[in-house]
Amino acid sequence: MVEDSSKRSVELVSPAKLNLYLDVLEKRADGYHNIIGLFQTISLYDTISMEICKEGFFLESNVDLPEKNTIRKAYEIFREETKLEFGLKVKLEKRIPIGSGLGGGSSNAATVLKYLGRIFNVPFEKLVEMAISVGSDVPFFLYGGTAVVKGKGEIVEKLQDITGYSVDLFVPLVSSSTKEMYSLLTPDMYGKGPGNIEELHRAYLERDYEKIKKLSYNVFERIFLEKHPDVLQDLKKFGEGSILKMMTGSGSAFFALYPSNEGKYLFTGGV
Repeated sequence: MVEDSSKRSVELVSPAKLNLYLDVLEKRADGYHNIIGLFQTISLYDTISMEICKEGFFLESNVDLPEKNTIRKAYEIFREETKLEFGLKVKLEKRIPIGSGLGGGSSNAATVLKYLGRIFNVPFEKLVEMAISVGSDVPFFLYGGTAVVKGKGEIVEKLQDITGYSVDLFVPLVSSSTKEMYSLLTPDMYGKGPGNIEELHRAYLERDYEKIKKLSYNVFERIFLEKHPDVLQDLKKFGEGSILKMMTGSGSAFFALYPSNEGKYLFTGGV
């Protein structure tokens, strides 16, 4: 039981991510899918204030969240795995749109795990195991910055962080369900991307914009636009002068990529 929480209140940022590359390779026997992706955190973020208390879980948010949300799940899994008895007060200020493919829920969970890990001196490797139990994208957010993500999201290979780029975001007025988008995949769509993520990463570092355009890919973009054809018209007016425009995650957000700081949100580094 935690007795003194007077020095354990903190406010943290919980960043969004982009998928600079995302392909689905196959459906697994457990019902999940194996993916390969190049993930990147950006300077759009939620703010999470947390305070350890003696008992109970308390969550205040500026948006409605389901009872079984990722923040609660992270707290419960952390307690279960560590056998520690403590409560947690959380205040969430959400700026990352829900259902946008920008990873807000997963990022929130990772932010909670990192905070609790620091407070209770839990090794990073143990936090990664917990993150896998919380959700597919959560392990990546423990690292942040630039990384190759494989498996169902549990395999994270940290790369040299990409810097010197920015993006603008276009978030259509439709929410995209990850579960539904995966259900619309058919086996003939698996593994159709250019495939060379290391070359794409190098193209970003070397600022080879033509190669970036050639190697960037998101398997879900065509599926999403076929389901929501009206979005295509709005996209034509978005991202003038950008290096490329593409969707992130399973939608619904699109990003326009710019060199330097021409866009609203910058690429950010990780651990």
